[in-house]
Amino acid sequence: MSLRKPHPSTTSSQSIPKPIPDLGAGTAGLAAEPHPAGRVKHGSFVQLVRLLAAVSWTLLVCCVINGSQILGSPLYVISKDYYYAYMSMTKQWFGVLIVTMTQWFSPTTIRISGDASVRGQLAKTKDGRLETRFPERLVLIANHQLYSDWLYLWWIAYTSLMHGHVFIILKESLKYIPVVGPGMMFYGFIFLARNWVKDRPRLQHRLQKLAKSRHGGPMSGKGGLDSLDPMWLMIYPEGTNLSGNTRKGSARWAEKQGIKDFEHLLVPRSTGLEYCLHELKGTVDWVYDCTVAYEGIP
Repeated sequence: MSLRKPHPSTTSSQSIPKPIPDLGAGTAGLAAEPHPAGRVKHGSFVQLVRLLAAVSWTLLVCCVINGSQILGSPLYVISKDYYYAYMSMTKQWFGVLIVTMTQWFSPTTIRISGDASVRGQLAKTKDGRLETRFPERLVLIANHQLYSDWLYLWWIAYTSLMHGHVFIILKESLKYIPVVGPGMMFYGFIFLARNWVKDRPRLQHRLQKLAKSRHGGPMSGKGGLDSLDPMWLMIYPEGTNLSGNTRKGSARWAEKQGIKDFEHLLVPRSTGLEYCLHELKGTVDWVYDCTVAYEGIP
């Protein structure tokens, strides 16, 4: 994927506003401008072939990565430094996989903007790529509009050469997905059951490991044993993605709390984020707030 400036429509057919579906997240109507990708380029048959190719290729690479994780797991009893370095390397492989998958099968125009707090941390190379200069340790929070949001956040980590140090908090059911689930467990992702009584001890254990981890092997960061390991902890405070059903739940929660519901977001749950920041206090200096928006989704 590359960072590109939006281009004006070149044909009158692309400038015709398309209807926006009512997804329960806002109001339906007509798009104010054409989709950046333009009209659909392929027929149903070609789309099906591309879908099958994308799924097959992605599953194959995921199987290879998961197999490499299993082969490398004995390193844990030999050298924890090299074990965590190896798993970080396989995490890099997965980061490259999702970036490549998006570029090959779903080229995406991405528009990046930021306020004064990120001045000097965003750069565009001569060939149109995005380079970021974010810290090695941070907490990244974002809204959750679609299931694919995490792809683009991981891509941001890739632009900062931190795609081997991503940690995501996600729902427990995802760890039972074949191949992908065990791979995420090797990555040290944090799985929550959305039951605070059960989740708190598990979350505390994982956060304390992230707050104290120091390794001297490869992939250990610039300071080695003199500094904590690099870490990008990704959190979705909304707890789930935006949909008609979750919009109703957000409205009920807002009414219960006596606050105004949002129009384009779900009311975030602050307990988990507050707890993470408390446990990581003194080890993380930065919280980055990323807002994700898509063309055609109100």
